[in-house]
Amino acid sequence: MRVRPRAPEFGAGVPSDPMERLAHFAHLAPSTHNSQPWRFVVEGGAIDVFTDPARALPAADRDRREMYLSVGCALETLLVAADYEGFGVNLAYFPVAADDSYVCRVEILRQAQKRPNSAADLLHAVPHRHTSHKPFDAARPPAQRDLELMARAADGNEVAIHFLGAHAHAQLAELLESAEKSLFADHGYREELGRWIGEGALGTTWMMSKLGQLAVSRLPLARQVAYAEAAWLRSAPAVALLSTRDDRRMFQVRAGQAYVRVALIAESRGIRNQPFSAPLELPGTRAALGELFGIGARAPQHVFRLGYAEPERARTARRPLGEIMLRAPARAGDTASAS
Repeated sequence: MRVRPRAPEFGAGVPSDPMERLAHFAHLAPSTHNSQPWRFVVEGGAIDVFTDPARALPAADRDRREMYLSVGCALETLLVAADYEGFGVNLAYFPVAADDSYVCRVEILRQAQKRPNSAADLLHAVPHRHTSHKPFDAARPPAQRDLELMARAADGNEVAIHFLGAHAHAQLAELLESAEKSLFADHGYREELGRWIGEGALGTTWMMSKLGQLAVSRLPLARQVAYAEAAWLRSAPAVALLSTRDDRRMFQVRAGQAYVRVALIAESRGIRNQPFSAPLELPGTRAALGELFGIGARAPQHVFRLGYAEPERARTARRPLGEIMLRAPARAGDTASAS
């Protein structure tokens, strides 16, 4: 008999309804600047996954590449939850050609086999996964077997993972500093980042969030921010990049799916991670990043550090489930797949 998760197993607030439970775990996924740019529509035995344009970052993410990567993170977390429930799934990516906000239709098959690459055992890491903003132990690299397991989260073709040799970390830190200084020179970028910080994106108290918003929006912090991020990077014993075969929306979503698997595998082994979005938000530094990792004509999508550090205590804010999930009337035939 299939064992389904019970609320006490994952803490308070986990819905009893299976479809709502899938959306609940999906909205714990990571996203750029904690923007959470996703929406879910439950319709009978399916969950439709959409972008949320109201959560876009027009200054930082001008082509919305990071939005699709973030939605890919939510989609994969939803699928991990479906694996845990014992459900099978049918996926239709971008099912409406004229609507690229409609990212995926996930048909839930309760009587079917789970995905061949089921990740049911990773669901327990979902509530504990947090981006780390602490120095890593530079003398303690992740075990090679753990890095190899993370590498298998990508297929090596559509999405590949590349690890940067320690000798090149200083070059990457310089690239990161350059990107941060360029971005902070843009008043619109600072205003946008400040707004997200003010809404609690970093998990700070209301007062600290508002002070952070004021500081980022109004003070000349480019040098300090660039130095702090570069210092975090230099402390990392391992740095990885996810690349895709090309830069189509489909592959941006798939990169997000691969990243979530990497992040959950890392968390399940006590390994922390922190993405660095700045070098990918400018065309020049994004191209230089690809050259540094030697990925050729592939598209760089996501760069992050890996290592050991104390766990984060603050929890980043999450939107209420009612804001991101809607229920549509069931259509004829939907109950068959959900039965």
